[in-house]
Amino acid sequence: MSTCFCTQPSKGFSLDWDAPFSFDDSSVFALLDCSLDSSPIYKGAINGNTSNVPQCDNAGTPLCSSLYSCQPISQLNVPINTCCVYAPVDLGPAFEMNLQKAQCKAYTAIYSFEDQEANPEVWKYGVALKYKFNVKNDYPVYCSNCEKSNGACAYTGIYNTFVCNCPSGVNTSTDCYFQNSWNSGLRNAPWIKGTLIFYSVLLLLLAISL
Repeated sequence: MSTCFCTQPSKGFSLDWDAPFSFDDSSVFALLDCSLDSSPIYKGAINGNTSNVPQCDNAGTPLCSSLYSCQPISQLNVPINTCCVYAPVDLGPAFEMNLQKAQCKAYTAIYSFEDQEANPEVWKYGVALKYKFNVKNDYPVYCSNCEKSNGACAYTGIYNTFVCNCPSGVNTSTDCYFQNSWNSGLRNAPWIKGTLIFYSVLLLLLAISL
């Protein structure tokens, strides 16, 4: 994946068809250095006019202009209309974007513009995913509770079992409220810490005396 700081040729990207994830709405993909002559993306273009190409988001032109102002990308010396903001992201039944087939040499992905759409150096590059629950993509209560407790919905194991990933890195099958309560209890009850220290010292003295 390319960014404003480096260009990286790529064959494409994909998601496992059975993975319980889909692209988050914040993810924006831009295909870079696409062939105006042979890329199927520009099949509907007339005389090089890419404004009527349905696969590319016309509103993404400023984004392409900002990207192509980055020094590593500008050194490619290719016109801005070889950039296609691919939206909405539709990978088809194969769940992949084959850049070789699309006749594009690279891509970039942005999940946050940091409220500075004209400054690509501060953008957050990468792909944001969201938990996909079933075919209808219903939003279950357990994931809602997980996120309300500052956790992130995820899965694990061969059966894609739901887990809630807490800020501390602990995975639970419910939410992170228990952890917050435990940590808060320790902070609000210094006598517990004092008791633990007391018994630790007592055990140490007993060990030395033996």
